[in-house]
Amino acid sequence: MTRISVLGATGRVGRALLDMIAKAPDLTLAEAISARGDGGRVVPLRGAGLDGADVLVDFSTPEGTLRLLDRLGNNAMPLVIGTTGFSDQQAARLRAEGERRPMLVGANFTKGFEDFAAAARALATALPGSAVTVGEIYNEKKKPAASGTTLRLSRELGAACGHDIATDIQRIGDTPGVNTVTVDYGVATIRLELSVRSREAYAAGSLDAARWLVDRPNGFYEPKDMIS
Repeated sequence: MTRISVLGATGRVGRALLDMIAKAPDLTLAEAISARGDGGRVVPLRGAGLDGADVLVDFSTPEGTLRLLDRLGNNAMPLVIGTTGFSDQQAARLRAEGERRPMLVGANFTKGFEDFAAAARALATALPGSAVTVGEIYNEKKKPAASGTTLRLSRELGAACGHDIATDIQRIGDTPGVNTVTVDYGVATIRLELSVRSREAYAAGSLDAARWLVDRPNGFYEPKDMIS
């Protein structure tokens, strides 16, 4: 039985995680933690504490994640990080943490996303002169800045086709997530779309990542490492 702590347990993905852990025959909840409050304060909600967990899944805020790392100290607990929006300095700290624990950091844990991204890269490489647009639709409460998913796709597709990538950012209703890549090469247009039905898609993928990570050696991992 794998014992999992959840940081960001009061958020939408966090609540989905708690529900899925309760229903999974091979998982049990060690600690539910909120990162809400002044400065992203890490607040235990219930459970046995971090010493009682095999792995922690984090869907909180950059501030909450960093405070978690401070709280862990030399505790080498494996971490699955689904939080996005880290500054370059914060991202560097996450990478450095891989020296003391297994760390898996991803912008999108939806099953199939890595294949979606690979198909987009293949198109951008095959059609280098095309106009490429990365689009996203999320719920209206999400920050208007491009998501970690869009930033990653834009970076990788720009490298593949050798020019800047356009973005189309939309916030509509309670949309859990739609990611698109449009490749326009004049005589035709190709459009790839990944649309999740609920936030359980992110929760389920991150729990698969937790199962995969728990017995790994120290290091910094990404979701694509799970399929390599």
